[in-house]
Amino acid sequence: MGFPGLIWRGEVYQVDLGRPVGHEAAFVRPAVIVSGDGFNNGPGGMVAVVPIGSTAYGLRSHIELEPGPNGLDRTSYARCDQLRVISVARLMSRRGMASLDQLQAIDQALRFFLDL
Repeated sequence: MGFPGLIWRGEVYQVDLGRPVGHEAAFVRPAVIVSGDGFNNGPGGMVAVVPIGSTAYGLRSHIELEPGPNGLDRTSYARCDQLRVISVARLMSRRGMASLDQLQAIDQALRFFLDL
């Protein structure tokens, strides 16, 4: 496990988030990288991700993602209220790249969620 290359903001990876505690997003699932490229490729070996799920909850912090170049095979939802910082060792495989519009919507939801 682990991805031995450069990691870019907006990429969608299959990640292993492990076993859940409470209502955490968990197990193997797609996630979009939201941290900056300098952090992603720095010496810490960590990235910030937003897990992606297939269930619609109608929350402002969940951004709908249509399938396409992001590597998703069905309509899914970036769950910005589940923001996680994880080791790059949890990255299993690259699925694709979120579109600029999708990434901007995720950024807006993160600003709302984090009250920035």
